Amino acid sequence: MPTPDTKQAEKDYLRRSGGRDWEASKPFPPPGQLATEEHAQHLLDFAVLLRVLAPGQADLVLDLGAGSCWVSEWLRRCGVHTVAVDIALDMMRLGAERLGNASGLVVGDMEQLPFTDGAFSKACCLNAFHHVPDQTRALEEIRRVLTPDGVAMFSEPGKGHATSPTSVVASQNYGVLENEILIEAFMNSCLEAGFADVLLHPISNIMPLFVLHRDQWRGWRTFTASSRPTRALDKLWRAVLEFAGLGKGTLLFEEAFAIRLLRELEPVIEQHPIVTAHRQPFVRPTERRDSAAVELVAATSAAPSGTRLPMTLYVKNVGTARWESGAVDQVRVGVQLLTPESAVLNRDHSRHQLPRSLAPGDAVTFDITIPAPAVPGRYTLKIDLVREGVSWFELAGSKPVVHPIDVT
Repeated sequence: MPTPDTKQAEKDYLRRSGGRDWEASKPFPPPGQLATEEHAQHLLDFAVLLRVLAPGQADLVLDLGAGSCWVSEWLRRCGVHTVAVDIALDMMRLGAERLGNASGLVVGDMEQLPFTDGAFSKACCLNAFHHVPDQTRALEEIRRVLTPDGVAMFSEPGKGHATSPTSVVASQNYGVLENEILIEAFMNSCLEAGFADVLLHPISNIMPLFVLHRDQWRGWRTFTASSRPTRALDKLWRAVLEFAGLGKGTLLFEEAFAIRLLRELEPVIEQHPIVTAHRQPFVRPTERRDSAAVELVAATSAAPSGTRLPMTLYVKNVGTARWESGAVDQVRVGVQLLTPESAVLNRDHSRHQLPRSLAPGDAVTFDITIPAPAVPGRYTLKIDLVREGVSWFELAGSKPVVHPIDVT
């Protein structure tokens, strides 16, 4: 049973280990050093975080066991709002240096998080939860601070971590706790802590939403542990159908390939599991696709410089995502100013609010006035939809309106 001293060891770790340069440069090696497999795993973990957790502009993400705050730094560079928490004040100070200020950095214990109920829509914990002594208590706290539809992602060292040479040295020299996260036991703990759904992402770097529930993972392990005679007896009737000698090239080949693939994947998954815990039962999200039909109903083709050009637009939502007007990731009409040869002069020439939010299939006709350029000449206006802070619709396949104008 771990002693309370392991928490103090975590607080003292940076000072005692002399690992400031290592933590400050994470996920990269310190200058002059070569990247290791551990650094590669950090980079992969972050890519998986973006794909599995899929944080959006409206999310507030809790970075658990943040250490030197490299995950928060990268998430913020990706436009995501974060709050970072770690038990060690020294780590938070290092994080403040990395981020340039201490905004959104909190010293706190995962077993007693210093936040109100439902404060965060999402949470992530990359390679830190295995240091927590009372994991059930910590999971209850994480669930508490999530919104009713919140989700937490864990990417942790798994089977064999506790006895690895690095872990043994860390425990002996610095007194830190080096648990290993075993998949089925961890999923059970999440369910016991009150999460409604817990999912294993076994090939998250390739297919982030290929997921397994606890019983499916149990079935996977049972299948790979089964012997060939047992499987052969269970499927003897199929072998009879392949009596003509075609088995190795068809059904039996597929089964042999499947068992080989599952057996090779299993230890990799167990060594570094990716798990999400959901406060509500998981529902696979539908594809969120922005697409628009834009038509110019009426337009002015000439105007004096410094005036405004009145236009009437018809816009229809032909995608699968709802367009909110005035929200964090709102959709607006965006006008780009081009030369007659379509070279971009100003990608953000003007923006125009939609008159209301539009669900998929909805359409609206409305008036806008576009500022004429200050310098006389011939120009082209490209009128498109843009999801602010995300992307122009043209990049997703929509066709913008292109309208030439003469400015006198």
